[in-house]
Amino acid sequence: MTVSTVSICNRALDLLGADPITSLEDGSKAANLCQRNFEPSADSVLRLYPWNAALRRARLPALAEAPAWGYRYQYQLPQGPEPALCLRLLEVDNGTDYRVEGRRILADYGAPLDILYIGRIIDSASYDPLLAEAIAAKLAVHLAGNLTESASRIEVARDYLRSIIAEAKATDAQEGGASDLVVDAWLAARS
Repeated sequence: MTVSTVSICNRALDLLGADPITSLEDGSKAANLCQRNFEPSADSVLRLYPWNAALRRARLPALAEAPAWGYRYQYQLPQGPEPALCLRLLEVDNGTDYRVEGRRILADYGAPLDILYIGRIIDSASYDPLLAEAIAAKLAVHLAGNLTESASRIEVARDYLRSIIAEAKATDAQEGGASDLVVDAWLAARS
């Protein structure tokens, strides 16, 4: 099954026991809430972890104006959609002495500045299935109060969000290099 914005929204609605939608424009309360909350939910889940599907690389030119003090150069973070909007800077190649202020990187490294970042994913068909499930869980948390008015449903949605993100992180981490693998604290304590 192809992942789509509507399928992710319907998964969130399923988690809440609500009726599905046919489109984000079908006029229902659920569709209106999904339309309003989908992008912020997706962005917040993407920002939580360096999901492989959202990793982007860019080579940035220095801006003409230097910072007022403290650093010699400043660089504009990718604004999107192409290259994708930078949701979180992960790494500056060959450097650790930099600072993100607003939508800019301040550094003493000359241009070009190579970065690794989490970018917004425009096409939901590009989502990994576990990333899509995590976004659905986050969306369910946002929708729960308006659609169910049930404190227990809200808490169930939050618990599910925590568990699916932990599962997705573990699975996603296995696709990185050996140095990127996360060792379970229990296993580490046994050795």
